[in-house]
Amino acid sequence: MSFNKKIINRFLMLLLMFFSLNLLAEEMPFRVVELGALGIKLSNDGTGIVKGIHCEGCDFNFVKITANSKASIDGVDVSIFEARGRAGKFAMVSFNPETQEVQYIRW
Repeated sequence: MSFNKKIINRFLMLLLMFFSLNLLAEEMPFRVVELGALGIKLSNDGTGIVKGIHCEGCDFNFVKITANSKASIDGVDVSIFEARGRAGKFAMVSFNPETQEVQYIRW
């Protein structure tokens, strides 16, 4: 019985580590903000802004989408242009508060 508990415990730890690897995609420092309605403006070259950013210690309300910004759906990277279709819908925005640049837009 204790052997099965050890196997289950180790399997759960391995699973937890696997799912936490997605967080390693961001570069420090970063903040994550959940937006109920994504306010995104994106140009044809893949740059733009995300409006409606409110976080503790931030003196700005928008962040910049750059050529290095990425988007992902359920942990799978997609084109940043996919985020344009999320306008007005829930999304999580990860950004660097020092440079005000978006690292990831997730949903």
